[in-house]
Amino acid sequence: MIRCVWNGHTSVTELNLVLLGKKRSGKSVSGNTILGREAFTSKESSKSKHTTVSGRSVSVVDTPGFFDTQLKHEELMIEIAKSVYLSSPGPHAFLIVFRVIDRFTEHEQQIPQQIEMLFGQEVLKYSIILFTYGDLQKGQNIEIPTEKNYQLRDLLDQCGGRFHVFNNEIQNSREQVNDLLKKIDTMIEQNDGYYSNQMKVCLSLSSSFSAILDCHSPAFTQNCE
Repeated sequence: MIRCVWNGHTSVTELNLVLLGKKRSGKSVSGNTILGREAFTSKESSKSKHTTVSGRSVSVVDTPGFFDTQLKHEELMIEIAKSVYLSSPGPHAFLIVFRVIDRFTEHEQQIPQQIEMLFGQEVLKYSIILFTYGDLQKGQNIEIPTEKNYQLRDLLDQCGGRFHVFNNEIQNSREQVNDLLKKIDTMIEQNDGYYSNQMKVCLSLSSSFSAILDCHSPAFTQNCE
């Protein structure tokens, strides 16, 4: 793994990020904020886009929203699983996206289980909670509502207490992006690299959707090259 010194921190020269979350969570908007341009819109397929930040390559994969009713559940899981292949050799960070002002509903509570089902129990070691629309707090101190929500507190604990808040109203703010990348670099140092449990992705999908997905079929791999 090639490393360099970036803003005083040791970092990888090529950074792969995957955005996960419910539809309308601000997931695609956050991808645009990281990239510094309008690259993503909410779609029913995983897409990868690239940018350069302070001389290093950053790849961002946006995925369909969990519980997207326009896709069958099996199709949705396949599209989300493609994110690993689109960020080859593997994602350095999964950004699990929630709106900071939303209640942590039953749907939100199911998202960590869905993620672990697809990527394995180790995936949260490579994850950061990204809260969006911090600008809607209207200048107030942003408080993450964990005291009354033990599920959210448990998820944060499983992610090593890592979280970040985006002001999505100011998409051209590079400071908040740089702060996020510093947190990701720290996590990469702790994990000594990127997530590479691709076999878990293949097995978890093929066991449930064998009639739909053949991990070696051209239909699956053509968008993952």
